[in-house]
Amino acid sequence: LSATWSQVRDDYRFSQQMWSEAGSDPAAIGTFGWGTGIWGLADANIVLGLDGAHPDVVNVYNGVLDQIHWADKRYIDTWSSTWGAQDLAPFFADDASQYQDNYAVRFSGFIAITDPGLYNFGVLYDDGFVFNLYGQGSSLNLIKDGLNPRDRLGFDQDLNLGAGLYRFDLIAWERLEAGVADLSWIRPGGDWTTIPQSHLFTAYVPEPASVALMLAGLGLLGWRRLKAAK
Repeated sequence: LSATWSQVRDDYRFSQQMWSEAGSDPAAIGTFGWGTGIWGLADANIVLGLDGAHPDVVNVYNGVLDQIHWADKRYIDTWSSTWGAQDLAPFFADDASQYQDNYAVRFSGFIAITDPGLYNFGVLYDDGFVFNLYGQGSSLNLIKDGLNPRDRLGFDQDLNLGAGLYRFDLIAWERLEAGVADLSWIRPGGDWTTIPQSHLFTAYVPEPASVALMLAGLGLLGWRRLKAAK
């Protein structure tokens, strides 16, 4: 799946909340002693849209990743034993002294459903995220805007999915301390599991070289909600 990461300085002051309170006056924004960094989805979108040469940008990464199970050093050292192990985000080093705050990431691609039936999707997050899932002519979304303690959020009902490819995008962000973004699925009677690489694609592939790729020709089959998620 495709991934774009961007990290800004801890004194980054483009917060939409601050712009509103300051009346869009850059001079007034500068008088605030709080509010620096990423505060929510609006800020995350701005950060992800910044050019890598922008003076407030510290780190960028663009590439193709196998799964969505990423965290920073603070999360891995402090919370992986209780919330689940994650891989270190691709533009960080395994070094506690490296600056690893105020970053945002956008993932996009397709989830392949090869076994039709009931599914739910959930995001383990810290500090926030928005997840959009697209089917035939419609979409579903999960969102936790602002700054929040780590938790996992899934749909309030299971989804009855037919075989096919379902497009998705996920934006996640972290302001201070620990950060994590994990996209998992669960089936009735099962446990939350990070969606495996074998079920993630960056794009449709027209060559029916395997059963998985042949699913691209099936198009997107719709869903219907059935029962409350477990």
